[in-house]
Amino acid sequence: MSPKFTRMLLPVLIAVAALLYWQLHQKIYEDKGRLVVSREGGTVVLSWHSEINVPMAKRFSEAFDKWGDKTDSFIIDLNSPGGALLEGGYVIELINSMKRTHKIATRVSNNGACLSMCVPMYMQGENRIASQRSIWMFHEPIAIDFFSGEQADEPETERRRSGERFFERYFMRSEINPAWRDRLQKEWIGKEVWKSGMQLVEENSNIILELN
Repeated sequence: MSPKFTRMLLPVLIAVAALLYWQLHQKIYEDKGRLVVSREGGTVVLSWHSEINVPMAKRFSEAFDKWGDKTDSFIIDLNSPGGALLEGGYVIELINSMKRTHKIATRVSNNGACLSMCVPMYMQGENRIASQRSIWMFHEPIAIDFFSGEQADEPETERRRSGERFFERYFMRSEINPAWRDRLQKEWIGKEVWKSGMQLVEENSNIILELN
């Protein structure tokens, strides 16, 4: 391939790459209707009943920008199987920013689920409401292969290290009852820990503050 032809081809390749990036960006951030906004009296309810993934933080930010000057309180209603740690971290940062100016409650409604990364998100609520029949699951972080979306092979030492970092960031610095938290840290190694909302309250975990 001659240098002249290469120079002519390069702008075309750049244009194609830019187009593919734009299409990917549009697909990632398209509105899939996963965030539902409603009112309960003077409180705005942000309902997210899906996995924690892009574009969750963007949708919450847009909703807060739209409704923040129309209310002094939000309820974040969750029903989620968990999802991406990175996106979950962005949403948690946003919730903490919202708490500087507004009252924020989190809620898992009747027969709803809050699994994996959903739990640290739920814990950000100043009031934490849940149904006694809600379902909860705790486990160590799982590495996901970027291309296949399947669980990736991860050395035991790295998996344990990731679990410790996750636990330190989201559970050690939370309002979870320290005695219950310590039991969880021993119990969840290498497996999933499932609880109902009623069990969490009966075990005095201090995860749920208001049971309904």
